[in-house]
This record gives sequence, C-alpha cells and structure tokens, in this order.
Amino acid sequence: MMDFSKLEKLMKAFASSTRLGIIDCIQLGITNPGDIAITLDKHRSTVENHLRILLDADVVKRIKTKSKKGILGSTYILQKNANVLMATIKHLAKENQ
Repeated sequence: MMDFSKLEKLMKAFASSTRLGIIDCIQLGITNPGDIAITLDKHRSTVENHLRILLDADVVKRIKTKSKKGILGSTYILQKNANVLMATIKHLAKENQ
C-alpha cells in the first residue's frame, strides 16, 4: 500500500489561498518574499511562514542570494512538479466555473 503522508503534505500545501497566491507570484517571476508580501498585501512574516510549508512539501526551492551591497537574501523557484500541478488545478477550476 502507498504511503500517503507525502501526498497529504503536498495537498495541504495547495489547500490555502495564500499559498496558491504565493505560487502564482513565483510563476509570474515575483520570487522575493518581500515582493510577494507587497503583491499579496500580506505581512512578510505571513509569507515566510507559508513559504516554509511550501518548502517542507517540496513545492518550492529556496535559492540563497547576495545583493550588490553584500546583503544575504532568498528567492524562490517552483519545483517542476509544482508547475504541472498548479496548471492542472487552474485548468480544473476553469472547467468548474
């Protein structure tokens, strides 16, 4: 029998309008937590908490960055499987409208 714990974690990661908004931002090229927070009109700490859930479910990957001034930061990219799953979810949502 299949271990559904990883699938459950993945489904929970997609079961939040804030996390879906974060995924959508990343797909649009908005990859910095601060910029995502501004775009979604959320507190940065809220976005970072949701990003941790997406990281834990292996939906996003964190890339450590360094600005020209030497300030450390992070940007995020979607895992390939998350792009496919998000496209499927969007397609299903359009069909059910």
